[in-house]
Amino acid sequence: MKIRYYIGHFGLIGSYNMERGERQMRKSALKLPPINLSVNKTLEVNYLTGALHWHQTIFCAYTLAKHLDGKVGIKLYSDGTLTDEYIDYIKKALPGVEAVSETEVVRQLDIVLPEDSFPTLRYLRNWHPFFRRLIDIHTSPSWAIHLDSDMIFFDKPVQILDAYQRKTALYMKEGLTDSYFVDNEELLRDKYGIDCIKSVNGGIIAYDNNKVDYADLEAKAKLLLEQYPNAGPAQVEQTLMSYVLYQQNALPLDERTYTIFYDDKPDLTQPQIVRHYIFKAKKPYFTSEWKTVR
Repeated sequence: MKIRYYIGHFGLIGSYNMERGERQMRKSALKLPPINLSVNKTLEVNYLTGALHWHQTIFCAYTLAKHLDGKVGIKLYSDGTLTDEYIDYIKKALPGVEAVSETEVVRQLDIVLPEDSFPTLRYLRNWHPFFRRLIDIHTSPSWAIHLDSDMIFFDKPVQILDAYQRKTALYMKEGLTDSYFVDNEELLRDKYGIDCIKSVNGGIIAYDNNKVDYADLEAKAKLLLEQYPNAGPAQVEQTLMSYVLYQQNALPLDERTYTIFYDDKPDLTQPQIVRHYIFKAKKPYFTSEWKTVR
């Protein structure tokens, strides 16, 4: 499936270069000089990762830790494929990383979202790994931030550090005009009482888990599945996540410095704090961008 996608968008040569670049990236991820994580933390972050993304997680977390002098707590959550082998790979580059076990996650869910009271939210978690960001990471106590793995940090994320200190909600701002919800924002608001923040990208999401009304979120999730049975998991998750962010008056990260790249020939000359590589930008990500990390 991935090969077909690559060939369709980048041709045979482009696909070969991307596959070769990602293989090199995996090998290089195991050779990075370790950054020991300090118990003196200025930030705590979470990643959902596994067999397809462990090397990307290393590069993203490694560059963040480097700019924070190791003063960052990093937790790993499984997308369903995170084995001890991949955890060891990540710990080799970042000693001090914490892997949250499936047993710990389920124990927490049974407290916060018992299945008899929250059947829809528990169903969503089993439907698709997307929902593990919303449910596994964001039902832990207190404020939490999740980061996608396909990002590289190039400077200290001051805006994120400030949100962590203040325990305020924030999100990465989408550069595309359309939000990826189950329906348009006006209809969701006027017909179903679901207010969403437009232009939310799931690459970076942070909010206070303790302020989430999970009974209300359960009701909204049930409503979406009933009213939009053909909606995909990404659309449902994006709608619910944006709804939670709206409830907490979330603010966007500065899109000039917390930048999403979509094209295979993006302008990489401007200084950014973080770059998020999606769609066709996977080409420079796999073939050259990760090589800037030392």
